[in-house]
Amino acid sequence: MTPGDGRFILIHAEIIGLIESSVERGHPSREAGGILLGSYRGDHIEVSGFTTPYPQDRRSFALFDRIDPLHQSSALRTWQQSTGTDTYIGEWHTHPEASPSPSWLDRRTWRKLINRSHAPMVFAIGGFSDIWWGLGDVDGIRSLYEHVE
Repeated sequence: MTPGDGRFILIHAEIIGLIESSVERGHPSREAGGILLGSYRGDHIEVSGFTTPYPQDRRSFALFDRIDPLHQSSALRTWQQSTGTDTYIGEWHTHPEASPSPSWLDRRTWRKLINRSHAPMVFAIGGFSDIWWGLGDVDGIRSLYEHVE
């Protein structure tokens, strides 16, 4: 993927597979989500890891609230095991629709995360047919690519 400004974002296949397999259909379906882990390689970003929903996370038909402290523990463990090269680089979650796009709540939450990190972040929303990919930085949040089977 390229955001069109000379940067590249490499997303490992298992990340795509995880998101695709996490989308629930029918009633009652719940959103799933977690964090994205990876590394900054100059201007480029490599997405190589993730967390999945943990027991304390809030999940409903139209909400995934990542509140379980195990996400933070996973990010810290990844950072320590990689001697500081792999870190938290973004968020993923699902929407119960074919072609997802960010809600106002998604964008508001992501802007807060970007303001805290001061680094570019990758965001993904999985749907029944597509995955919406975005890049967020101080200039805003923009769509990168939609993965269609």
